[in-house]
Amino acid sequence: MKLTLFKNNFKEAVSVAERIAAKTPTLPVLSSILLSATNNTFIVSATDLEIGVRYTMLSKNEKEGRVTLPPKHLSQFLSFLEEGKITLEQTKGGLFLNTKGNTTQLTVSEADEFPIIPSLVGNEPFIEVETTPFCKGLSQVIGMAGQSQARPEISGILFVVQGKTLKMVATDSFRLAEKTMSFEKEQTKEQRFILPQKTAREVIAILGEKQGKTKIYLASTQAVFDYVTQDDPAQTHIEIVSRLIEGEYPDYQAIIPKEYQTKTVAEKADLLTHIKASSVFAGKMSEVRLLFDPARKGVEMTAQSAEAGENTSFLEAEVTGDKSEVSFNWRFVVDGLIQIKGQEIEVGVSSEAGPTSIKPTTEEGYQYVVMPVRS
Repeated sequence: MKLTLFKNNFKEAVSVAERIAAKTPTLPVLSSILLSATNNTFIVSATDLEIGVRYTMLSKNEKEGRVTLPPKHLSQFLSFLEEGKITLEQTKGGLFLNTKGNTTQLTVSEADEFPIIPSLVGNEPFIEVETTPFCKGLSQVIGMAGQSQARPEISGILFVVQGKTLKMVATDSFRLAEKTMSFEKEQTKEQRFILPQKTAREVIAILGEKQGKTKIYLASTQAVFDYVTQDDPAQTHIEIVSRLIEGEYPDYQAIIPKEYQTKTVAEKADLLTHIKASSVFAGKMSEVRLLFDPARKGVEMTAQSAEAGENTSFLEAEVTGDKSEVSFNWRFVVDGLIQIKGQEIEVGVSSEAGPTSIKPTTEEGYQYVVMPVRS
């Protein structure tokens, strides 16, 4: 292997691959990254057997080759190098990195045992999304996914593609978040799949700040997030390959209330402040009681514990319908509120023992549903 490429591209590729390389592998090779030079492209790859990544860029190749090495020291070293070009040359002594005024030798291993990361066949169905808005939308629901090994289907994010909409849903049985995004074109095929939460976090971390579009390809057991940079001389190409979670996702739409006995419109920031203040007195059960009172035109919040004492506060708000009193885990309420981007929110109480909906009054395509605490 002998090639020349830009340091910045190489550094980013190694940083991305380092995220995916297994930290506590049963197979030692999984803690390494694969460097491949072929056809004037340079590819940095990593996998933990559940997620794989390929970061491809243009390079000037004099000799093709493949090697593996642990990413930690390489990543640290690249962060100290000046901008410019790097020459990589593999010899029997290792991999040499040559830059202006600097020559470094890295210990490498043969690439024969590195696992094969699945590639696209070319005829898989796909959807195309705007990368940054997609990652922001995904980040609004990801924290609500469950952690249950007994119910692996709710430990992932449900994607539903239908018509001109993409819905992303996550629930842990106590709360649920749904984000709806729109396509410019009608999708020809309805698709549903469950993406592992770990993959979703890596997609956000790796692609979240990227401009342009990402294609999501679907096969029977895996998904590929395929991103190509725009106006980039290195023609950076990032592929994130992930297994999908098998199983049937719960009928989450049955949980979302269709009718409400009480509706409240309030300032999000004010409600957050009151909830957080009450949380100081919420005790071990994290319980805060909310009284939605149309006669008083507001919401009374109460929390008490034997250790801290008791707190009662009142927030003026627009309340319509019946008087309702519901107890919530304050953390669950806060988790939903902080994901809403608008300044004003609508709280819909279906019943004192049923699910409550929290959503923005402006159209954001986001809805959060939280179950009450039952004493």
